[in-house]
Amino acid sequence: MEHQEEKKINTDPIFYIIGAFFGILTGGFCFKSFWGVVGGLVIGLFIAMFFLNALVKRKSEEEAA
Repeated sequence: MEHQEEKKINTDPIFYIIGAFFGILTGGFCFKSFWGVVGGLVIGLFIAMFFLNALVKRKSEEEAA
């Protein structure tokens, strides 16, 4: 039987899109201004970056350990 390689799908952009979307919604509803939306976008992207780097366990890192 042939060994099939697993396709590795990069899911990082999905986390960034979700973080940006909900950051925009939160900033827009809280501050009701353009700068609130921009601030929410930035904060949402930072939260997504933190989530990816600190909380998401990756298979490649687990295999290396």
